[in-house]
Amino acid sequence: MRNSASYMDTRAAYIPGEFHEVADVAECALDDQLEQLQRRYAAASRATARAKFELELLAQRDDIHPHILAHAERQHSAAATRSAQLLRAIDALEDRLENA
Repeated sequence: MRNSASYMDTRAAYIPGEFHEVADVAECALDDQLEQLQRRYAAASRATARAKFELELLAQRDDIHPHILAHAERQHSAAATRSAQLLRAIDALEDRLENA
């Protein structure tokens, strides 16, 4: 969390007084959005790990049809892609909050 006293001083130089409350609400909304993205990223990371584990288990078996294995690989790839997308969104939002 930011040092509120120094943050308020720097923000005051950029935002007219009548808009401080609006800026506080906007920053709060960004913080809420960041928190939601972090929760979604945690869930996506767990899904990626679970898909990888399932793929490894299926790959060890001899009685699995190649179509099933290919489907598991696609699921793992999709989960990894989703996780990476959420991480990029989190990084961008954190940068935005730091530069605000």
